[in-house]
Amino acid sequence: MFSTSKALKATALSCALVMPLSACGGGSNTTADGKPVLTVQVVKDARAIKMSEMGWTKDLEQACGCSIQWQDVAASSWDQQRQASLAAGEVADVTISGFGSGDMGEYGSLFMDLKPEMDKLPNMSKLFEAEPYARAISTTTDGRILGGPSVARGAARTSNHMFINKQWLDKLGLEVPTTWDELADVLKAFKDGDPNGNGKADEIPMDFNAPGTGGFGLFQPNVLLASTGITVPNGPLGMYVKDGKVHNYLTDTRYRDLIVYLHELWEAGVISSDAFTHDWSKYTGTAKGEGKTAIVGFTWMWTPSDIFGPELGDQYITIPSLKQHADQKEPPVWAYNGDDLAYQADRIVVSAKVANKDAALKFVDAFYSPDISVQARFGTFGTAVRHNGENDYTILDPPEGHDNAADWQFYQSLADGAPGWLSDDIKLGLPSIHTEVVPVDAVYDEDYSHVDFDNDILYSNMPMTPEQTSAMNANNTGITQGAMSKFAQWVTKGGVEQEWDAYVENLKKNKLDENIEIEQQVYDAFKKNMGMIKVNLNNRAEESEQSE
Repeated sequence: MFSTSKALKATALSCALVMPLSACGGGSNTTADGKPVLTVQVVKDARAIKMSEMGWTKDLEQACGCSIQWQDVAASSWDQQRQASLAAGEVADVTISGFGSGDMGEYGSLFMDLKPEMDKLPNMSKLFEAEPYARAISTTTDGRILGGPSVARGAARTSNHMFINKQWLDKLGLEVPTTWDELADVLKAFKDGDPNGNGKADEIPMDFNAPGTGGFGLFQPNVLLASTGITVPNGPLGMYVKDGKVHNYLTDTRYRDLIVYLHELWEAGVISSDAFTHDWSKYTGTAKGEGKTAIVGFTWMWTPSDIFGPELGDQYITIPSLKQHADQKEPPVWAYNGDDLAYQADRIVVSAKVANKDAALKFVDAFYSPDISVQARFGTFGTAVRHNGENDYTILDPPEGHDNAADWQFYQSLADGAPGWLSDDIKLGLPSIHTEVVPVDAVYDEDYSHVDFDNDILYSNMPMTPEQTSAMNANNTGITQGAMSKFAQWVTKGGVEQEWDAYVENLKKNKLDENIEIEQQVYDAFKKNMGMIKVNLNNRAEESEQSE
């Protein structure tokens, strides 16, 4: 029997877990002088200062005419709080960068439908009119708009760029590798040849961002599957699309071959011994070396200066996708998450229970004004951004003590975690650090020429029905546990060839095939929706031409 005392203890426990996210049990909805109060939870980079210390947030308070109670959450600790918050049915008045389209499918009732409120969201309405794709990814399968997006078109098609130390290659008389075997030979030479010249065996030939128990993310070695013709997305574990058909590489022999290759590299001692255990800070800190002495020879990241720092960045070059074998017929491609970089759904959401509704809507809409969009992404006017005039901005160099412009951006803004709209009408003067990615990304032009962007891309923001979300989430528990534990084990200890058949059978028992079918349904529905949007856009363009 479930007693009242147990119920009270359960409620207290859920509040204890959720308290950083929202105020369980209520509280005052206005200040002493009558201003409405909003609790705003922000999931942000660990480098960032408190939201209340970011100068541009004062403009938000002015825009909403409210008092904001900021609840800062580090991205690294968010997952547990997120699960507790959803399970308890308690979310903050407004949440930024905390929930995604998967949450909207299963827990959509917790969030306000913004569609009926569009007359109170003029900036967001203007965005949706100009950017139909943004509206499409923000709209659930039953027609609701449960969150505002982030739209910031950029030149990059991927976050995963592959770098190698050219200075080390030159010192050892080596060519830039073009195949897996050539890369292995180069990494072994890096290990034994003292390429950084300090007389120590401290070189780390290959390093990568540690894969988590929840699946692969950015800057991890699964990206090498692009060598075999798989356009690797930053999405559901193992899923990808080829010729309009959804597949999953977790049971593909090409994935097995990659694991065999990585195990050989591990046995040769050319992969960092910390690759599966270090945190983000250790990964990026190690790559920055010691002064002008590089330590890491090969890895993946956004730009050279972003991972290796300004002291070492110019030692590295970007290299295109490798071939698995020199004589392979299948042309290599490259990973793609360009739509994810330019468009993010549900970047800002409002609680369905919010007390000060009008203030919350004003707060949300302010993010889609040009001034707040720019400041939320790059920093406060005067210190990080020069406001030259209407829709005209210059991003300033970092002040003394913040010599890395990327770190400075994350320090005092939400950077790419910000909701907002950097429209084509905005003139934005960017320092070189922010345009460094353009030539880096261009290295993959040849690889992307082998990608059919209409039929080989698994989009990042495809809405799902609650039933689809629930089914996939239930299946993913066993799939993810089975796949990720084996990946780390097989790379470090071997055994993939002997255990492969049993592993594949285990994933099938955990309904991997059902998840593939569901992902195909989601993909097909999204493609159909996008087709209708294209037709409407073409009709609108024709009508405009006729009226002229």
